[in-house]
Amino acid sequence: MLKKFFFIFLLACYGMANAQEIRARINVLANRVANNVDKKTFQTLQTQLEDFVNNQKWTTDAFGPEERIQCNMLLNLKSTGDPNIYSGSITIQSSRPVYNSSYMSPIINFQDNDITFKYIQFQQLNFNENNVSGNDPEASNLTAIFAYYVYVILGMDYDSF
Repeated sequence: MLKKFFFIFLLACYGMANAQEIRARINVLANRVANNVDKKTFQTLQTQLEDFVNNQKWTTDAFGPEERIQCNMLLNLKSTGDPNIYSGSITIQSSRPVYNSSYMSPIINFQDNDITFKYIQFQQLNFNENNVSGNDPEASNLTAIFAYYVYVILGMDYDSF
């Protein structure tokens, strides 16, 4: 029994040592999207994007839970007229704690006003860093945009040390 407990404890410690790097809060605003689109689609999109960004392992470095990089992403959408294709803007903000204080210092505050992607509710968000385009470039553009900005956030955070 003691051996089983010890093994489970080691697995839990290993999982904490390999925690993901990003703690993102993502908001999706769809006020400018046509009325014929179900608004629950954007709640699903928001949840899927948070899971995609927060649960993906982006580097080979080990981050503790308290070391995760805090960031906010705001996706402001409008419909394009084509079914399930959206355009809009994304605002990215990240910050890191100042050494030995509770103050957070801003690292990135950037807005990209020209993004376009395809999203169908409950579609799986797949990302392969070796093949961004996939079969449908519009569909893989969503994960490519978020992955790009996550890597920018990571690079700027590493540069800030």
